[in-house]
Amino acid sequence: MSKEQFFNERAEIWDEISKYDMTKVDLLTRLLLIQEHDTVLDVGTGTGVLLPVLAKYTAGKNITAIDSAEKMIAVARRKFESLGCSFIMGDATLYPFPPESYNVIVCYSVFPHFEDKLQIIMHLAEALKKGGLLAVLHSSSKEKINGVHVHAHRDVMMDSLPPADAVAGLMRKLELIPEAVIDNSAMYAVYARRRWNPAGIRKPKD
Repeated sequence: MSKEQFFNERAEIWDEISKYDMTKVDLLTRLLLIQEHDTVLDVGTGTGVLLPVLAKYTAGKNITAIDSAEKMIAVARRKFESLGCSFIMGDATLYPFPPESYNVIVCYSVFPHFEDKLQIIMHLAEALKKGGLLAVLHSSSKEKINGVHVHAHRDVMMDSLPPADAVAGLMRKLELIPEAVIDNSAMYAVYARRRWNPAGIRKPKD
């Protein structure tokens, strides 16, 4: 079974089995400092838990949601199509996002599932506008998240969340500037901004 199959099989009950602390989600989202006309990419949207929160700050037509699990994105579309968001069924590691097209890119509750963390950061950074913000967010601690995965299905049991400082270090390699790093017993977040650098994103040396 692939990860996509794992999530597809649980799509219709995901909102029942996955509980999010929306007070924490609201706080983490406020720290994105989204402006009224910003374009936002929600990576690994799942059933769309973040979409109505993002829509508090920018119009739904400015929000794009992507997920590699067909049934998860179908649930998100069914729930929140009225917001006017765009929905993409695709793998965020491979999807050809237009370069420099988003002011804010958010990976909420999805980052452990990317095997090559540096590669996904680099790919998403290229889709950021200069001065744009990339955020990796979780409304639980990394210890809780990793513990859940270890005891979950074999297709996700190895999907781990690294220390936030390590993720910030990867972002620095790609000339993203970490602005805030949170890694405690309540939540996890790394916010990093793309430099105003006309040279663009450069692949780091080994």
